[in-house]
Amino acid sequence: MNIYTNYEFYINTYMGTMPESEFNKQVIGASYEVQKQISNKDITGYKDEVQLATCSVADILYKIELIEQRKAKLMSNAKDDKVIASESVGDYSRTFANINSTKDLEEEISNQKANIKEEIRKYLLDTGLLYRGV
Repeated sequence: MNIYTNYEFYINTYMGTMPESEFNKQVIGASYEVQKQISNKDITGYKDEVQLATCSVADILYKIELIEQRKAKLMSNAKDDKVIASESVGDYSRTFANINSTKDLEEEISNQKANIKEEIRKYLLDTGLLYRGV
């Protein structure tokens, strides 16, 4: 499998903000998603566009990972893992997020996954790399 971009391009050209350690995890999945859409075509002449698409998908995959972490905390029974929904200081009050909030998080994950193809299309539509013609 091809890894279509690197952290230097992500930071300097795409202007991403993900930490390098997270980028290195996400870029593999992002490259796979782009590769599926372009059917492993030669990217000569469109390297920047492919790199931009890969960076964008990496950001989406990172958002999904963060949402999944929040969801896991909501479902956890450990007191330290509970997600605080609201907190007051005077007469101290603390409210933990309801487990029903996981439905909202699942919906957000689904929306983010749908954004993957849209982002790839945004960067690669005019390149011909998405063409699956006969």
